[in-house]
Amino acid sequence: MLDHPSIKPGDALSASGKGCLPGRMVTLVSDGTEVGTAYTDSSGAFTAPVEFTRIEAGPHTVIAECGVRLTGAVDQVVTRSSGGQTGTLVVLVFFVLAGITVIRFR
Repeated sequence: MLDHPSIKPGDALSASGKGCLPGRMVTLVSDGTEVGTAYTDSSGAFTAPVEFTRIEAGPHTVIAECGVRLTGAVDQVVTRSSGGQTGTLVVLVFFVLAGITVIRFR
């Protein structure tokens, strides 16, 4: 089970599960790439951080292998920010050019 249904780049994501054999290594895989590991406790449960190495928008299945196969799904959301800095930069450049023009023609 994953602790969030969707994440943005940089968000923390954690996987947990139970039903594995105690003391076993759990490997978490998504799209053929390892995204985390952990060891099960004495009851066969585990919790592990999930770290995607690539940012790819859309749904991703995370599979935990520990003798049994557990799956969970998460949606990676990539937002686009236009930012307010572009407008500020244009105004700043305008005033710098206007100042240069005034100084040049004096």
